[in-house]
Amino acid sequence: MRIGFPRALYYFDYYPFWAGFFHCLDIEVVTSPPTHRQIMDQGLKKASDETCLPLKLLAGHIQAFKDVDWIFLPRIVSVEADTYTCPKFLGIPESMLPAIPPGMSVLTVNLNWRKGKRQVLKDLEVLGEQLGKSKADIRKAFSQGIEWQQNYQDSMGAEWNFEESIREINRARKNSTESDQVPTLVRLKDRVLAKLPARTSKYTPESRIVDQKTTERLRIGLVGHSYLTHESYANLNLLKRLREKATVELVQNVNQEEVKRHLSGLRKKLFWSHSKQIYGAGKKFVADQKVDGIIYLTCFGCGTDSMVQELVSHKAREQHKPYMVVTLDEHSGEAGLVTRLEAFLDMVERRRAHEGYVSTYGECLDRNSNTV
Repeated sequence: MRIGFPRALYYFDYYPFWAGFFHCLDIEVVTSPPTHRQIMDQGLKKASDETCLPLKLLAGHIQAFKDVDWIFLPRIVSVEADTYTCPKFLGIPESMLPAIPPGMSVLTVNLNWRKGKRQVLKDLEVLGEQLGKSKADIRKAFSQGIEWQQNYQDSMGAEWNFEESIREINRARKNSTESDQVPTLVRLKDRVLAKLPARTSKYTPESRIVDQKTTERLRIGLVGHSYLTHESYANLNLLKRLREKATVELVQNVNQEEVKRHLSGLRKKLFWSHSKQIYGAGKKFVADQKVDGIIYLTCFGCGTDSMVQELVSHKAREQHKPYMVVTLDEHSGEAGLVTRLEAFLDMVERRRAHEGYVSTYGECLDRNSNTV
């Protein structure tokens, strides 16, 4: 049995769980190819004009499937207590029906952690009946999915790379299938970091020069939904361009304890799990003196970002932190993005170089004393 898993939206956050879940059930998961022009064009034709860019991309990825038995479109209501996912996540199975290729079936399931683990297991058992699996099989698969998801999240340190983490997951699936053994996933953090160049502890003049260059690089916080920051085609390779010129801090690099600490100042709790992570990470970047500037990546028509972006920008203005908003849609042009990005980085570089400048009026123009 082959299940199509679109490389969009929930793929960027929850693919490890579903990969482990279906792998344990001996079901092959087929992901759609990385986004390209044809996928975007197909999505624009099939999705409603009022939807956001990520949903249009999802429609295009659905169109890309050919030889699969099901296309998997879960209804992810909530992933933690007292929160919801984006409202458009809730209607994916129905809103994406026009994009389903003729003759293909949709496999869906409700996932609502607000109701607790027991209810989630019951809903997955209903899914298992459709797939011809027993309750015991589903419970075993659920445990493996949780394990894979936890290992994936534990790997999100400073050196974390999304594509490398996904390759490790797919490699683990392939290796366990070929060996015909019970699949085990080695901790992603250990496997990913093992591929990075080792840092020498011996002091040399050459290592001092390298350290100076590293500390001289700008440090930019990139804030936004994972399905935008890691969607290289839709964001016009923004993350790659940034990493060529600066050290980039991502929302995924901020652990949950720090996020919760920075959420404590809100008068009212945020309803949406993604927005909580984005705001908590954004506020952390604002307060971090090592972060030289913040870029908020959003898309046209995003309802949750319309509020959260204003909250983050307000905090950035309070601390006089350089801040830029990049709004994406299907009409975004590469030239305009590159121009804005270079201008922003030049401005941040100049600010850092002249931050301690004392003007003729006797005011120190650094981030702590500037009252403009």
